[in-house]
Amino acid sequence: MQRIIVKVGSEGIDINICYGEKTEHILTQKIAFEENYKKENKIAKADMEKLLERIKILNVVYYDIHIYGTGIFARFKKEEKNKLIKEIKEKTKREIYILNQEEEKQLEKEGIKYLIKNNK
Repeated sequence: MQRIIVKVGSEGIDINICYGEKTEHILTQKIAFEENYKKENKIAKADMEKLLERIKILNVVYYDIHIYGTGIFARFKKEEKNKLIKEIKEKTKREIYILNQEEEKQLEKEGIKYLIKNNK
């Protein structure tokens, strides 16, 4: 069974496909979420549109899609998080789970272990 993992972070989107234990990187799309957030004090409309469009494209091809917010999204206030979650759900029929900083640190640790294990 294949599963799509979409990591939405401060500088863009990383998409991976998982086949059981194997993972393959599909795409990195640069979107300056954090840079533009600092200018506008909110997620820029154009950035949000790029994110929504990418999720809609994935919806056409894949069924099992998991979306995680990291970086700037983890630092959002509760109201901002809820607005983001609601908009993505309404416009794509997908949920986004925003990792807290501890979950993000754990994800990073696991990535480092993987790199060491595979001599990368």
